Amino acid sequence: MKGESLFPKLTRLIVQDTRLCFTIFSLFCVLIILLNLSTSSTPVIGIPATILYFLINATFIGHGVFQDERALIRFLMGNLLLIVVLALAGLVVMIIYNLDTNRIVLVLSIVSLFASALSRRKKLRYADR
Repeated sequence: MKGESLFPKLTRLIVQDTRLCFTIFSLFCVLIILLNLSTSSTPVIGIPATILYFLINATFIGHGVFQDERALIRFLMGNLLLIVVLALAGLVVMIIYNLDTNRIVLVLSIVSLFASALSRRKKLRYADR
């Protein structure tokens, strides 16, 4: 009997989030990043919050766009798309106004909500079938 690894279980748990707990946790990570950027700028706080932010949102985007792929491929492609979406949102904010700490938090929050909405939309579409 072959056991399933932890990563597919974790991605399934993130994607099947019905109470938006992981979306709220992602926004909490954005708050931690903001507090870290504006007060101490220590990597001990910033790196774990950023890793959790990328883990959650890359899983959301990977599930929303690459539904039929394996969990690792969805995660890797979700990371690539997350970086592209963050760059595009940051570019738009930079064109409209200067990109500072508060606007970085705005970009992270918008992308987090976009990733969650994309994943929920895809999940609801496949639930109807």
